[in-house]
Amino acid sequence: MKNTILLMGAAVLLFAACKPDAPTGQNQAGVHTDTRTLLAGHWIALDFCSRVNQYGSVLDAMTNSHVPYAYAFSFDPNKPDSVICYNGMEEWALPAKFNADTIEVVGARPGKSIFMVYNSQGSKDITVFDGTTGTVQLDSYIKSKANARDGFTAFVTALNHNLFNGVLTPLGKGAAKQEVQFTPGGFILNWGAYDRFSVCTAGDCFVGGNDIDVITLRKSKVENSEAFFGFSYSAQNDTLTLYNLVNTNPEEKGTYKIKNVAYTFLRKAAEQ
Repeated sequence: MKNTILLMGAAVLLFAACKPDAPTGQNQAGVHTDTRTLLAGHWIALDFCSRVNQYGSVLDAMTNSHVPYAYAFSFDPNKPDSVICYNGMEEWALPAKFNADTIEVVGARPGKSIFMVYNSQGSKDITVFDGTTGTVQLDSYIKSKANARDGFTAFVTALNHNLFNGVLTPLGKGAAKQEVQFTPGGFILNWGAYDRFSVCTAGDCFVGGNDIDVITLRKSKVENSEAFFGFSYSAQNDTLTLYNLVNTNPEEKGTYKIKNVAYTFLRKAAEQ
């Protein structure tokens, strides 16, 4: 099955690369119209979010499969010949060549392109073929419905929903039994300890290396209240545990280790 998928991906890449370019000034004007009416907006990595939901973990979604080329792509009607990419650490624009239902994203990696395939008659998703790493990786993207300021914010909104949908009841001695919610927008409702959160998806915030997922919590009205916590779900994804982390070597990055359990929640996931 895996070999079949790779062969299909390679065939699409070859087909896209060999198709003759559309006459400049003829097809391109129509493509630009399609971009404004159909592609304009933020497209988020659906497959990756689904894996995060399955594992209850960003790290497991990465290690058990792959990290997509970008977590999100944005199309701006005012810049119809480019696409904006987001990987969780930075954003950048790349030239986009349109040919029927295929978009070549030029220079995705030095001297190499990735290809997007969509339905110009009414696309609800985009399939990205990335053959720039030696193997063909396929990822599905959907247009975000969130009113987000950029593609990465739209992606994080979907990621948060997949990680924390439902209600959380604090467990443990002395824990109040109120229902806590971690919202897609990064707010924490009905919890006195913290009211904002951010999940690590890339870069230096993975202070525990590959050992544990990391979430940053803060209280919006308290200056310098940000704190790293490790987090993990039980095998059934119904118990969420937050761990205190201790920096074992302040001179190096990624040297935080689990100290002890900070908070535990029983989760009742919302029906999808």
